[in-house]
Amino acid sequence: MTKRSNQASEVRDQWSADGLEARALCLTWDLRAPTSAGRGVECVRGFTFPKLRERMRAFTLLELLIVVGIVGLLLVLIAPAFTSMKSGSDFTYAVYGIQGVLENARTYAKANRTYVFIGFAEVDSSVDPSVSPQVTTGSAPYGRVAVAVVASKDGTRHFQYATSSQGADWQANYANSTKPEYLGGHVTPVGKLQRFENLHFMPLDFGSWSPSTHPNSKMARYQPTGPPYILGNSASTSVTPFTWPLGSPLNSGYQYRFDRVIYFDPIGIARIATSTNADAIVHVMEIDFQPTHGTVTPTPPSNQDVGNHAVVQLGTTDGAVRVYRP
Repeated sequence: MTKRSNQASEVRDQWSADGLEARALCLTWDLRAPTSAGRGVECVRGFTFPKLRERMRAFTLLELLIVVGIVGLLLVLIAPAFTSMKSGSDFTYAVYGIQGVLENARTYAKANRTYVFIGFAEVDSSVDPSVSPQVTTGSAPYGRVAVAVVASKDGTRHFQYATSSQGADWQANYANSTKPEYLGGHVTPVGKLQRFENLHFMPLDFGSWSPSTHPNSKMARYQPTGPPYILGNSASTSVTPFTWPLGSPLNSGYQYRFDRVIYFDPIGIARIATSTNADAIVHVMEIDFQPTHGTVTPTPPSNQDVGNHAVVQLGTTDGAVRVYRP
């Protein structure tokens, strides 16, 4: 019995020695697959101790600093691209937003059998939009375009067609407390005032750019000639101005005064009233826009197919509103 016990003890000692040797080998071998037949059972379970594995998984401070530096450099490099993308999306939003305003105003006029007036004004975007009045003078009163829509309460025009001094009655009655037009009392707002930032009326009249002479141009169209039907032209003003908020005089106390005004009659025909054009109807009218960076405006292009600009063109009789971009 004693002899057998001694033999069993020797076998256990041999197994323990073999196990320790296997562990030692596992700690010194490289990162080969843990199922290698040459390693023992202990090697299959793992080739390092748990705490050593934790240390091997961690990053050093130097590695973390390198990664942070690379990320910061990438952000610096791509930031201008994101700024340009945002500017481009703002411009697109503004152009198509104004297209929607015109379409909705015409729909309202026809549905309610009334006259609807759409006012446009460009002001200095460096001035807080809550300030009254908004600044329209100075070296750079640019970069913010405000749009307001009002409708006649009683379905009438509130001015008489004339070939001379047209609109004099509108403006006189606006200041006459005995008249329904006093302080804009004859109109009601249709929706809220809308402001479009980094937007500028392009102050020029492009030459003819007809489809027959420019068949491959995205800007090819039949255009109106001169003011008032190209609203970017500084001479494009209407004799039916109104102020915002409603209830303000034409000469003071307002936040915005709208002198560029398109109006729709109850059957959806669009006009711009001047002092001499009575009820004249032109084929189209349009608004040319450019994006700005604050009050800084780019040089207007001489070639319609070049540059970042857009035209919103309104068909006066069919109400079609089209957007043209290079």
